[in-house]
Amino acid sequence: MKKSIFNIVTTVITLLTLVSCEKFLETSPIDSITSKNYYETEEQLNKALGGVYQILARIYADGFQGVMGLDADEGFYNRSQQTTGISVNLVTTTDTKISTTWSALYSGIERANLLLENLNKPSMNEKNRNVIRGEALFLRAYYYYLLVTHWGDVPLVLESNKSVSDVHKVRASSVEIYEQIIRDMTVAEELVKPVTEMTNAGKVNKSAVRGILARVCLQMAGEPLKDESKYEQAKYWAEKVVDDGYHALNPDYKQVFVNLIQDKYDLKESIWEVEFYGNTNDSYNASGRVGINNGITYYGSNNEEWGYCYGFVAVNPTLYYSYGKGDLRRDWAIGRYSLSSDYTPVVTYFAALPSKQDASSHTVGKFRREYELSREKTQNGNSTNFPILRFSDVLLMFAEADVQASKSAPSEKAIEALNKVRRRAYGKMLTHKELVDTLILNQAGTGYKRIPDIRIIGGGGSQAKAVFRSMTSAGGLSDFVIVNKGSAYTSVPTVEVGNLWKAQTNYQVGDTVAYLKNLYAVNVAGISTNTPPTHTSGGVTIGARFLRVGDAVNMTATITNLNNVNADATINQVLSYQNFMKLIKAERSRELSFEGCRKRDLVRWGDYLDAMQQSYIDLQGISRSWLGRAGQNTTERDVLWPIPSSETTTNILMTQNKGW
Repeated sequence: MKKSIFNIVTTVITLLTLVSCEKFLETSPIDSITSKNYYETEEQLNKALGGVYQILARIYADGFQGVMGLDADEGFYNRSQQTTGISVNLVTTTDTKISTTWSALYSGIERANLLLENLNKPSMNEKNRNVIRGEALFLRAYYYYLLVTHWGDVPLVLESNKSVSDVHKVRASSVEIYEQIIRDMTVAEELVKPVTEMTNAGKVNKSAVRGILARVCLQMAGEPLKDESKYEQAKYWAEKVVDDGYHALNPDYKQVFVNLIQDKYDLKESIWEVEFYGNTNDSYNASGRVGINNGITYYGSNNEEWGYCYGFVAVNPTLYYSYGKGDLRRDWAIGRYSLSSDYTPVVTYFAALPSKQDASSHTVGKFRREYELSREKTQNGNSTNFPILRFSDVLLMFAEADVQASKSAPSEKAIEALNKVRRRAYGKMLTHKELVDTLILNQAGTGYKRIPDIRIIGGGGSQAKAVFRSMTSAGGLSDFVIVNKGSAYTSVPTVEVGNLWKAQTNYQVGDTVAYLKNLYAVNVAGISTNTPPTHTSGGVTIGARFLRVGDAVNMTATITNLNNVNADATINQVLSYQNFMKLIKAERSRELSFEGCRKRDLVRWGDYLDAMQQSYIDLQGISRSWLGRAGQNTTERDVLWPIPSSETTTNILMTQNKGW
């Protein structure tokens, strides 16, 4: 039986609440409750509010992580056999991902309407009642924001459904929808708690409301409505978050996402998150698939360290190349390695400067399952939270709204907001800014039978790591990549490759050691003497016997201090409105990649069609050219999704979007 958003029986709702001693929602689901015998206590109101929040988890648990095209030209569906569907922008009105999202959003709106209508039933503290009202109003408005930005004109339903036969609703204009969103969110901003009173990022707070209001206003100011008066409003709301004095960027970009993976709240940076809990083996399943859908591909089963990942989203090489030298965000946002499917996987690192072909093999790196604290990493559920609003986003929205409102060169405050994001990106906020900058291969070596390890030692620092990627037919090493530049290096560290010869060491046949510029293999087992091998053939006559087999690899390092790096925008980039907007667009992509912002950004800038078609062109000439299908299929109609056929066949007043 086909479902409609309006055939929900108002006397029966199901409130599925999330589970956690850490997270804010209750642990017990409440089934089959009626508005007549419920909403009688403050506890019941809070459980009903939990049901409104639960829609966020339903939406963001799966498709909204990239499979549904929300990352636009940043990433593509990583399956060669996928030729139709929303993941490749060849959509039909019967697409189940679209219809289930539509239904979920209207289910959330119905739950919010029911709660708001029954809010005054119990006797309770009025301040607490107003907080519940504010959160419910905001969530309803947010669900309408997702509806209007993905479907355009939609029915505006502000009362609970009174009859199962009342299914025929006309579409309200996008302007009307946006105006209601702003009204509800503005009221909510007065009612919800300030961020300083919150203990988690899953509940709505004033900063979240203000930041999302800035996002809503920016969307209205751009395509297709072009209400440019909203740029000033976007600036106003974003500036309230910036000037609040509470929020600050986490010094380490990587840590922002490790916190999301490990349930560590950092409200200064991560203002609002969708919360997930446990895995599919839990009694109450409130898990998501963040990092399972959109992570580094790994098909090994039941591995306690790495965790299964479908790797549905491949990276556009253009995004990879857009990061400047020294931008630390790239190697976290984009996975630098691939994993074999063994129980103990082989980690293969990509080249530091990959070809377009190799760059297209990268997948999303932000949500890495190896950082999950649980040892039970199941295939279809985990507890990693998904970010909806971060402070860096607010800074960039403020900078954009400032320059868009004036259509002239940005203010000093807008430039500073942008530069804060860039400074973090280039490590300027890190405590220990001294790191290994480059490795120099002075001698590539010959005669190696297997790829040796690289060790970076001394120099006062730690954690720097590099690996060789391949070996030549002559047993030489030349292709290497720095995996981690480490920190706190006060002097140039020493680089050792493979095993170095040591005196009084028990060696076995087949071991290889390096001494000075020579590489030796042990052809007689034994304990080495105090005299190192210096010969070019043969070896010592007692103890272990060494045979020279080639030249030893020799590498040296250079270090840099990030204090000396200039991360700020250049004079030319801030000289004009046009140049600053170009930089803003690039920074939003680099900073917020794979967080569900890109398509809406491109649409409001009027860049969506051109960007998607260009992505198809950019991916030609590689064997994985099928990644460009989404761009190839994109037409003007794809700015919006089609109204689900389940709705148009049930609701006789419903019309279809243009082109569908």
